[in-house]
Amino acid sequence: MFGRAHRRRAARGVILLLLVAVVAGTLAGTGAAATRTQKNNVLGTKNVAKGSPVKVGVISNGKTPTIDNSQETPVAEATAQWINEYQGGMGGHPIQLVICNDGNEPGKAVDCANQMLQEKVVAVVIGQDGVAESSWRPLHDAGVPVFNYASGNASMASDTASTFMVANPRASLFSLPAGVAKKAKSKKVSAVIIDVPAATSFYKEQAPTLFKQQGLDFELIAVAAGTADMTPQMQKLVSGNPKGTAFVVGNDAFCIAAFNGLRTAGFQGTTATIVQCITDATRTAVPGDFLKSMQISSFAPLTNTKDPSIKQYNAILDKYGAEDVDRTNTVGAAMFNAMAAFGVAVKGMKGDVTPASVISTIKSMPWSVVPGTGGLHFRCNGKADPTQPSVCSNATNAATLDATGKPVTYTPVNDSEIPA
Repeated sequence: MFGRAHRRRAARGVILLLLVAVVAGTLAGTGAAATRTQKNNVLGTKNVAKGSPVKVGVISNGKTPTIDNSQETPVAEATAQWINEYQGGMGGHPIQLVICNDGNEPGKAVDCANQMLQEKVVAVVIGQDGVAESSWRPLHDAGVPVFNYASGNASMASDTASTFMVANPRASLFSLPAGVAKKAKSKKVSAVIIDVPAATSFYKEQAPTLFKQQGLDFELIAVAAGTADMTPQMQKLVSGNPKGTAFVVGNDAFCIAAFNGLRTAGFQGTTATIVQCITDATRTAVPGDFLKSMQISSFAPLTNTKDPSIKQYNAILDKYGAEDVDRTNTVGAAMFNAMAAFGVAVKGMKGDVTPASVISTIKSMPWSVVPGTGGLHFRCNGKADPTQPSVCSNATNAATLDATGKPVTYTPVNDSEIPA
């Protein structure tokens, strides 16, 4: 049996994990001289910011006994330097970072927000942070814009004033399974979801309508955390949707049980899942013939060594002192997506740089590419997802796995242009 403490931990974990739409990958070099030439090309054309510096905050969980997001700091620093030297900073003003680690504690997150207000930052960038709402609230109340990678917090997602999210959680939770189903000409999506409110609420309240709008039937199969043998539940799925699409959401232990249950039950349809389901444990416990052709959501195609945006990401880290960052770690990639997208969004600034002018500039930005995503786009005018007005994108990549559980190809999903 799993007690309340376990369920609370599971819920917190799912909230964080569902928002991360990236996959692990590395980029091999081709020799020192060739690498230097390549870096010069992929970094872009120099456009050095020479005005007076402006302060931008970065809030991170940092490193705790249970979470290690320490990569966010060197990635943020490297990305800010690149923005200053190659993107013209913020309207010609170089970015000066103010960094605060909250230790994944709500009280410390509030302290970080207060530090940002005392330092008079013009904006705050947040990557993956389990207590983001705690720092966001005082910043929002003070009119300081928050540029966040993603968040499942309803207040943040619904804000129309000063909050901006690069990645849309629904891209991995909805666009991926819907896109996979439509490509496979499935008529029905069966979602196997870990039974905690943080995971199931979306599929109970909003998903049925969204799938129906895509011409797809939908069923939710909620299974308790810790269920080791899901064969009975998966047999029921197969009987009602034998060649349709199965979509699995949970931690790796949950997903292993679901995958093996589907295999035992003889499922012959297409399978999609979130990236957190595919770990070394999964690759060991689930046969390769079932993993092959499974699809996961990937905001950044990290394993595509030829992708120009990933070459650029690695070159930036190498040039600006973050060469020790683990390139297979999605935490660093998400911070790069957020910080670099912030740089894109404020690139056209004119006049004085203030929180108000940052907000108006971001809201009026054109439809643009999110760096490090293989070409996915964003626009922060509140029209990407009207039900989540702070969200700036609907897109993700559908990454197809090989028999070793590694992504080998990437296909953009739901990357249609956001209107002005």
